Amino acid sequence: MAKLLVSDNEYKHSGWVSDEMTFVGAIIGDIIGSAHELEGTRIKTTDFELFPAEANYTDDTVMTIALAKWLSGYNCIPKNSCGLTEIMQEFGIKYNHVGYGHSFKQWLNAKTPQPYNSFGNGSAMRVAAAGLFGQSLIECQTIARMSAEVSHNHPEGIKGAEAVASAIRLAKCHRTKECIKAYIEKKYRYNLSREVNEIRKTYKFDPTCPGSVPEAIICFLESKNMETAIRLAVSLGGDADTQACITGSISGAYYGTAPEIFVNRVKQMLPTEFIDVISTFVSNNNQIDKTINEEPFLDKIELHSLLKDKYPI
Repeated sequence: MAKLLVSDNEYKHSGWVSDEMTFVGAIIGDIIGSAHELEGTRIKTTDFELFPAEANYTDDTVMTIALAKWLSGYNCIPKNSCGLTEIMQEFGIKYNHVGYGHSFKQWLNAKTPQPYNSFGNGSAMRVAAAGLFGQSLIECQTIARMSAEVSHNHPEGIKGAEAVASAIRLAKCHRTKECIKAYIEKKYRYNLSREVNEIRKTYKFDPTCPGSVPEAIICFLESKNMETAIRLAVSLGGDADTQACITGSISGAYYGTAPEIFVNRVKQMLPTEFIDVISTFVSNNNQIDKTINEEPFLDKIELHSLLKDKYPI
């Protein structure tokens, strides 16, 4: 993986490195949050040790890697989800002791797995690659929908996946937080006009998309850099690894950099196979004949259709 292009304290956007940092953010959020996911370990503060001994990657990371592996086999948007289920099963069975939910574990081990109408946040945690791969918001949303529907085909499960992929896409294309907030609120009807300090007071563990994805996005919106975003997500006292994974992925795309200790931890803690998948995805995504401009015309049309005069064509 590439070295950071700026110092730890600058947190400037660094162009194409945002692809890599999206994965770093997702995975490091998962690792940091893993120590505070279970009952009795959840916290309501941003003041905590980042890497206690029990911190490790979970199913969030494994499925994030599986989706990246699947997309690495394409040089344009897939027409359908053919092959994705098999790759998810392959990685899920190989790395089977990392905290899968009961229903998803049954899906992983089924001979012919079928979607089970879930609206759990598992669909939203794994979409980092979807938000990076598409050439437009609509393409990113299409990929996110495909990735959700193989298991989490409830409308809210699909909605959560699309919302996170959309936020990553907008962040990567240097859109402002105000634009990201406005688009997600209008498109997906999530209430992002709350503050973390207020949410935290009454928030409880909620592994569903509608009960955790908006809050994770709000943590990104209030953040100053990747670290503060992840700390805010963990401090909600909820599904810490998944919410920090979601927050971290958007932050990585937006800020384009991370503390060097985060990058090093990812390299040290992940299997070599995972690092290779990320490297292959990033390399392929940068070499494919598709230009991601600062203001892609298709995105401008989509933004204008929802936000009108704020984003004229």
